[in-house]
Amino acid sequence: RNLLSTHGTIFRLTCAYTSQQNGRAERILRTLNDCVRTLLFHAYMPPRFWPDALATATLLINLRPCRS
Repeated sequence: RNLLSTHGTIFRLTCAYTSQQNGRAERILRTLNDCVRTLLFHAYMPPRFWPDALATATLLINLRPCRS
């Protein structure tokens, strides 16, 4: 903790296996899931193409020119 504080890092403990405490990660996961469902719905694809749609959604989100 002393080492972290000397470098300006705040040390915080969270409960194990509770992703709800990480709001940013939850928003990204929700955005990815929404994008995957939209891609599958508009392409009339069955759910078995979920992994391919997830890879495409991740690529599209990473290629966005802005974060908003």
